[in-house]
Amino acid sequence: MALLANISTPLNRLLASLPAHEYDQFKACLVRVSLVRDQVLAEHGQPVEHAFFIEHGVVSVVSDATDGEGGIQVAMIGREGMVGDVSLMNVRNAACANVVVHVPGIALRLSSSDLRRAIERSPALHLACARFAQSLLVQVMQTAVCNARRSLTERCARWLVMTHERVEGNEVQVTHEALSAMLGMHRPGVTVAAAALQQAGLIRTGRGRFTVLDRAGLHDVAQGARPAPRVTVSRVRQGGVRHGLRSPAAGAIF
Repeated sequence: MALLANISTPLNRLLASLPAHEYDQFKACLVRVSLVRDQVLAEHGQPVEHAFFIEHGVVSVVSDATDGEGGIQVAMIGREGMVGDVSLMNVRNAACANVVVHVPGIALRLSSSDLRRAIERSPALHLACARFAQSLLVQVMQTAVCNARRSLTERCARWLVMTHERVEGNEVQVTHEALSAMLGMHRPGVTVAAAALQQAGLIRTGRGRFTVLDRAGLHDVAQGARPAPRVTVSRVRQGGVRHGLRSPAAGAIF
């Protein structure tokens, strides 16, 4: 993906929410970089050297497993947020989880030292980062509840809804193997769950990708409702895209 040239108009929603005079104080320190699939942006226990404000793509926050089975995804971040020392309380300046790119894209990179200086000078940035940290904590708690109480199909639907809200278009590129690793499922479980969602007319599966046909229907499944046996064409693309940014469905799962 070609890098965009104009940093003066960030596509990241957190940065775009800032007053222009506060954003101007640190925008010269930002570098627009490509995000590559499986790229590690932060590693558990290692120093946090950069913050990444996502403009395109999706990254996964992955728990560091202690049983040797590999971590599972506990949160995802798109253009609504950032990767970095977002807690503002990380005195060790060390990552508390692994953060990995699962949908390639673009981000604005800022060194951790420049981020701390910017937060000190910009009340709006400080507040925006604090609010995002809170929303990320809520997402982690929701994931814990979902993993404990929801079926494999419901968990798969939730993941697809959340990713769909953070990408352009209706295609989500992910293999069954990658999805099973992120959700902590066995791969056959993902295959069965995907087949149920496709049979209900909510998605179409392909090699290394899922196409979302009915986001509202997927949302219902993620909330515990059973999928309808068939879905009419009129419900396709419900939720839509406005000015290139997807409008989350009511009661969206973050």
